[in-house]
Amino acid sequence: MISEQVIIFLIAPNVSEQMGGEAMKALQIYQQLKQIHQNTIQITHGRNEIEIRRHLKLQDVLFVKDDWITIFLWKSLIFQWLVDAWFSHKAIAIAEDYVMKNKLDPSKVIIHQTEPNSPVIPRTISKNFYNVFGPINGNIYYPEIFRAKETFKTKVRRVFHIPFQKVNSLFFRGVAKADLLFIAGGSRTKNSMLAAGARPKKMIDSLDCGIKDEILNRPRVKHKGENFKFIHFGRLVFHKCTFLIIESLVKTKNKILLDIVGKGPELERCQALAKELGVEDRVNFLGWYTNHDELLDSLENYRGFILPSIEDSNGIVVQEAMTLGLPAICLDWGGPQLLVENGVTGYLIEPKNQEFITNHIAKYLDELAVNGDLAEKMSIASREKAQNWRWSTVINQWTGYYLKLLT
Repeated sequence: MISEQVIIFLIAPNVSEQMGGEAMKALQIYQQLKQIHQNTIQITHGRNEIEIRRHLKLQDVLFVKDDWITIFLWKSLIFQWLVDAWFSHKAIAIAEDYVMKNKLDPSKVIIHQTEPNSPVIPRTISKNFYNVFGPINGNIYYPEIFRAKETFKTKVRRVFHIPFQKVNSLFFRGVAKADLLFIAGGSRTKNSMLAAGARPKKMIDSLDCGIKDEILNRPRVKHKGENFKFIHFGRLVFHKCTFLIIESLVKTKNKILLDIVGKGPELERCQALAKELGVEDRVNFLGWYTNHDELLDSLENYRGFILPSIEDSNGIVVQEAMTLGLPAICLDWGGPQLLVENGVTGYLIEPKNQEFITNHIAKYLDELAVNGDLAEKMSIASREKAQNWRWSTVINQWTGYYLKLLT
C-alpha cells in the first residue's frame, strides 16, 4: 500500500473514450490507479477537457493549454516530432507548480508518463521528482515479404530507427535518466531503449494494455462439436491484412464462414477480392457495431478469431477475443506474438511468404472448425492467460515498483 502522502501524476496527451486506443488505455490506467490511490492526478491536453468534465466527470485532472511554441511545432514539417516532448515539458511544469503551491514533499512525488508509447519520442523528465515511463512499445515494421508495400515515411523510420535512438542518447537524456521504464514490446523495444541510453536495471517487463474486469467477468465462450463461423474485427487498413484471410478461404476443406466487423480504406478491396475468388457468399461485411458490448455479446457465436496483422504493437482485439474464450489465429509478429501461445491458446504463423501464411490460416481454420474439443481446450487456456491481463493486476504490479522507488 502506497502512503497517502505520496502523490502520483499521470501524464498522457489524450485521455478519452473517443480518441482511439491509446487515449482509452490512458483513461483506464487513470481510473484503475485512482481506485487504489486517491492522491492520483491526471495531466492531459486541453482538447480533452470537455469530455472529461461533462461526460466522464473525472476528478483531479489538470490540463495543458496550447501556446505559441506548441502551435509552431505542430505546423512545422521539420519540428513537428517535438510536439510530444514539448507537451511533456509543459505537463511537468504544471506538476511542479502544483507541488510548490501545495507545499508537498518532492521526495514523495512520482511522475508517470503513460503515453505516448513510442520508444523514439524524446522524453522529458522532472529534476525534482521520480520519473516513470511506459508501457513503452511500438517500433513494429513490416516483415520482409511486405516491405514493398511500405510507405516512404515508414521505410525512413525503419532504416533510421536505431541511429535516431543513438541521437536520443546524446541529446535527449530522459530515457537514460528515468527511474523506471515499463517495457511492453519485449526484446525489440528493449534493444531500442538500450540504443537510446536506457539502463538495463531500470527496465521492467510489462503488459502493454490491461483488460477491464467487466470483460473478464463475462461468461467464457464454450465450444463443442463443429462450428464453421470465425470473426475478424478492427479497422480495415492494409497492415491488418484482412485480404490474407479472404484468400485462405479458397484453400479450406470446409465451408468456413467469415464475419468481418469494421470499416476502413481496405473495405472495397476486400469486397472485390471476395467476389473475385468466388467466396463472397462466405464473407459477411458487418460494418461497426454501434455499441462495443454488443460486439462482445456476439462472440459467443464464433469458433475463433483471426488477425494476421503485420504492424500491431499489441493487439487489444486479440486480448478481448482470447479473454472471452476464442482461440486466436495470428502471425508470429509484433504484439500478437507476445499474447498468443502457439498451439495452446491459438496459432501463430511465421510470415515466410504469402502462400505459406494463407495455407496455414486455412489449415487452422479447418482444424478448429471441426474439432470442438481442441477449441474448448484452447478456450480454457486463453481465459486462464487473460486472468493476468486484468487492469487491477497490472496496476498492482506497477505500484509495487513505485514502492521500491520510494523506499
